[in-house]
Amino acid sequence: MRASTPPRRDHGMSDEAIARWRKKWGAGPHVAADLVVFTLRPPREGQPEAEGPRLSVLLIERGIPPFEGQLALPGGFVKSDEGLELAARRELAEETGIADLGGTIVEQLATFGEPSRDPRGRIVSAVYLALVPWHLLAHAKGSDDARAAEFCTIVDGAPTRDDGRRARLAFDHDEVMHVAIERLRGRITYTTAPFALMPETFTLAELQAAYEAILGTTLHRRAFRERVEREGWVVETGETRGGAHRPARLFRAATRELLWMRPWPEAAKVPGGLKERD
Repeated sequence: MRASTPPRRDHGMSDEAIARWRKKWGAGPHVAADLVVFTLRPPREGQPEAEGPRLSVLLIERGIPPFEGQLALPGGFVKSDEGLELAARRELAEETGIADLGGTIVEQLATFGEPSRDPRGRIVSAVYLALVPWHLLAHAKGSDDARAAEFCTIVDGAPTRDDGRRARLAFDHDEVMHVAIERLRGRITYTTAPFALMPETFTLAELQAAYEAILGTTLHRRAFRERVEREGWVVETGETRGGAHRPARLFRAATRELLWMRPWPEAAKVPGGLKERD
């Protein structure tokens, strides 16, 4: 089992500030809800489409202590009269302006409760995972106690800013991200999870590019297409999209629900994936 990443210590809060916070709110335990939102961003402006989509995560720049000015997952404290997932969705809307996730799959990822994960006190966080198409997230911007919203590309299993710098996250969110990426890469090998990230219609080349962006590896073109069509996970729309050569057929997802399927051979190569399954 992978050793957990120690919580960050450069939180920027003095002992006096922490004491004032605890006097007002108590040392805990408190309950928080955070949300890991994955999406597929289109190729960078000015880059060829062959670059393909980029698996990305939505982060916020914190506008308040602790970790003021640093990147973190959207989230916050749960109110006494709301459920955990509702709290995560509310915080996402307040901090990024994303209030409509459509029919997005939102599932609980894990609970994180390292005693020193937050300098303010004993705070336990229920973290949720959401797979959201790009068109529902493109307008994200910072609001409330978030100065800004930022999308970071997942490179070598870690969020990376568009200038190439690896994003080091506040609290224990680096550890949360590691768990979320492993969960997504595991799920892609034996569920229909990738379809939740696709637009309403797409080509098989675009669907394969989505799989490759998540897995971080190249798939065999013919085998991929035969598998997808044979399993019945896509439905042909009868429409085409023009290109440099012959027009490409357009498909839609047969379902956007999270369904189980026979695992891809790549499952054994992906951390957190299945090595074998009957």
